[in-house]
Amino acid sequence: MLDVVALKKLGNFTLNAELHDQGIVCITGPNGSGKSTFLNIIAGFIKPDRGNVKLFGEDVTRLPPEKRGIVLITQESYIPSMKVDDHLYFGVKLGGYQITDKEMEELKNLFSINFTGRMKELSLGQRERVSILTAILRRPRLLLIDEAMANISDKEKFIKNLIEVRKSFGFDLLFTTQDISDANYADHHYVMNNGSLMKRF
Repeated sequence: MLDVVALKKLGNFTLNAELHDQGIVCITGPNGSGKSTFLNIIAGFIKPDRGNVKLFGEDVTRLPPEKRGIVLITQESYIPSMKVDDHLYFGVKLGGYQITDKEMEELKNLFSINFTGRMKELSLGQRERVSILTAILRRPRLLLIDEAMANISDKEKFIKNLIEVRKSFGFDLLFTTQDISDANYADHHYVMNNGSLMKRF
């Protein structure tokens, strides 16, 4: 369960938004509406002027990002010099547990990661696949994905598989997108407009 009340002024822009939900949450809205700022507040990279962030009843507002059990993925969330498998196993290391080679191969197949090379050599869509699976392998309580599925060619299949993996890993998912049809895969849909959130369902 995620409970967020956040007020943040950035220049002439003011974010004043609340969210109280769990499961799979989608936020749609145009560029500049405040989606990324909101996710960065939840993740701990931006401090709200007022408000708080609670995850499963725990107030994490004052905790540093690495102590929140939250992972934020953007289109830039990758380590350019790392090879694909090293990148994935880095996620496992950060999660502090072990995974068998068979389990890793099954996850790679599920996310259609059938390529190698260094992250900087991959296409945008390939990077997004690896970055999202790396984040899942860290075993977060909440996974935030900020516009980081836009370049995945088989996005519908990818999202369905992501939802399936979520069941076994047990994390809540909050993702932002400009494609309103992506909200069909969510339990709850919010629209961000000029720094305010409105719940659709």
